Amino acid sequence: MGLFTRKSKPIPVPPAPKSRIAGDGGPPHTLTAFEEALVGLIKRAGQMGDSVLKMVDASALVFLEHNASRAKELIQADLNVDAQKDALLAQAIDVLVRHQPVASDLRLVLAVEHLAGDLERCADHAKNIAKRALSVTTSGKLDPTIDKLIRSLHQAVRAMLDDALKAFTARNANLAFELTQRDSIPDAIYDDLFHAVIARLQTDPSEAAMDVQVLFVGKSLERIGDHATNIADEVRFLARGEVPSATRPK
Repeated sequence: MGLFTRKSKPIPVPPAPKSRIAGDGGPPHTLTAFEEALVGLIKRAGQMGDSVLKMVDASALVFLEHNASRAKELIQADLNVDAQKDALLAQAIDVLVRHQPVASDLRLVLAVEHLAGDLERCADHAKNIAKRALSVTTSGKLDPTIDKLIRSLHQAVRAMLDDALKAFTARNANLAFELTQRDSIPDAIYDDLFHAVIARLQTDPSEAAMDVQVLFVGKSLERIGDHATNIADEVRFLARGEVPSATRPK
């Protein structure tokens, strides 16, 4: 804080109100409460992201390994993610009502709300994969090519979701843009998987029940990649104000 002088006699100037993170100024106690509210919101969003990423991590392996006990754990974990989403949205609404953020702060709260929706959908898809694991018998066998394609698809979307969450935390618009360019990778792998399953059904229908479940699993994984791209769109909105497409996947 500087001092103005008059005839060499210093006259202290009262400190200017500290500005909010973005927007109009406010008294220090308001600023502190607002900052704490935003930090808490981001922290809760990160916790939800970690929970969903763990579900996605396990999803394809649960199916490929016919791990019924782990599948049941994933289905239960989805309930926890639903509760996290409700708590995150309630906290976001509280920030809006109490602090009426503007500019980049308002974008942050809106982006967190949209993030919660995309994460919840990712968890739903992981849960659906777990349900597929419970619906097939342990005697079902996968063609090695199909097994490899599922693993490749899983690896691709898992990496996308992880990078999307990292981009969101760091507000890294460059990483977010890169993610939008990678969205075609899961689509291409799923297309290969679809054709591989159809070819197997035509040549060897004995494992048709398992192969049909594979298609559902592949589609769920591909949709997780779509939601990772949605999160990347939110990062670009947060960092640069670029409005996400109105035709984003649900």
